[in-house]
Amino acid sequence: MEEKNETKTPLNRRQFLKLAGVAGSAALLTACGTKATEAPTEVSQEAAPTVEATTPPAEKVKISWWNQFSTPLCQDLFPKIVGDFEALNPNIEVEFEITGGPPGGGDYFEVLLARIAAGNPPDSITLWSPPSQFGAQGALMALDSYIESAKVATADAFYEGPIKSCQWKGETFGFPASAGAGMMIFNKALFEEAGLSSKREDFPTTWDAVKDAASKLTKKDAAGLVTQAGFVPWTERWLDPVWTGLNGGTIFDPENIKYLIDSENNVELMNWWLSFLDDLYGGDIEAFNVIATWGSTYPGGAFNLGVEAFATGGSWVPTDAEIPFEFEIAKFPVGPKGGKSITGFWPNWWAMPKATPHPDEGFLFSEYMCTDGWVTWYEEGTMDTPAWKGAPADIWCKAVETKFGLERAKDYHQFYTEYLNDTAIMWTSPVEDFATTTLGQAIDEILHKVKPADQALKEAQDTCQKKLDETLQS
Repeated sequence: MEEKNETKTPLNRRQFLKLAGVAGSAALLTACGTKATEAPTEVSQEAAPTVEATTPPAEKVKISWWNQFSTPLCQDLFPKIVGDFEALNPNIEVEFEITGGPPGGGDYFEVLLARIAAGNPPDSITLWSPPSQFGAQGALMALDSYIESAKVATADAFYEGPIKSCQWKGETFGFPASAGAGMMIFNKALFEEAGLSSKREDFPTTWDAVKDAASKLTKKDAAGLVTQAGFVPWTERWLDPVWTGLNGGTIFDPENIKYLIDSENNVELMNWWLSFLDDLYGGDIEAFNVIATWGSTYPGGAFNLGVEAFATGGSWVPTDAEIPFEFEIAKFPVGPKGGKSITGFWPNWWAMPKATPHPDEGFLFSEYMCTDGWVTWYEEGTMDTPAWKGAPADIWCKAVETKFGLERAKDYHQFYTEYLNDTAIMWTSPVEDFATTTLGQAIDEILHKVKPADQALKEAQDTCQKKLDETLQS
């Protein structure tokens, strides 16, 4: 995503599903080839012996890039990155705006999908929703033929998890630029006060150990009201696939095109979450929620205020959340049915719409922005870890260095890039937003004790699978 100043939330995926009919019509369109440069007329040496044949300079190709970036950092840094691309490709000029939407205004996805359906889309687009769902709806160009001959964005150029979020049924419909990994973050002073180690290597590695630490870090007043929570695990929906994966489960299986929401692994996860509520926080989710904004690492949130000892977050938190105390990061704990610690990721994606007028140039631009261009963003911008495995090993985010020093900046870079080798299956469904909302409602019913975990997840499973089948048949 662009420069962040609050907890990430999914943007506009719901509107994609709403406009699936528009995208579906785009499936009838085929990508246009690049315009052939007209060959100069050969001059006859007999007819004009004194005139030498010359080759006119190649015509500069103008391509368009659409995005939703708007912050001051984006407005400052992206023109520089585009300029670097144009310097390397002097025959290409990139037309773009950093205004938060499409040229001329309007809803980004609505205007984009309408342009795709009409056959006059931009050449390259930045998505904050996964290319897999757009590709499944026939709105994007498959890039595999370009990848086969690519110099940088080759088939194995990106971390496995992030590139899978761009794929559908064996075809690749975009590239991930960033892959901001998830992590645990904890208040060192609170850990030490409770007699717990504040070293990263000593952070609890299993669900049981995490709950035990949370119990030691939870405080209550004389009336039994929670004044400090150890950890509230259910707060960030984008990390749901990570928690299920930590217990050996998954939410959606892209290989078999099937939801697996009601698996034993996921029922066990929900009951573990419930055990925090019942055993540590009084059992009443409504009463607990009025105490603080649990899970948020940003100003005003429980962790930031020092009333939650540890929380979850993404790689961008250290540079964005303005945390007023010393903290440390660690890997996620493993569940009873899990095999190892895994993380999640939240990318920016680049893609090319169906019928883009300049596919060759559009691919070169998309490739650059997700490789060398994103290295520039990462080094000079914010802690959005590159999804490109070929990024130089000796880079780090200068914003982290400015806040915490060079040693910590290099340490964070190594932590996140190594962790990205083990990621959850996520961002791979054609009905991603619908499923996220549906699962969120089921979790809400479980935490409010309206329905037991197995019943709520079974109903969510049936609803999501039905919606998926309907979407793919439409």
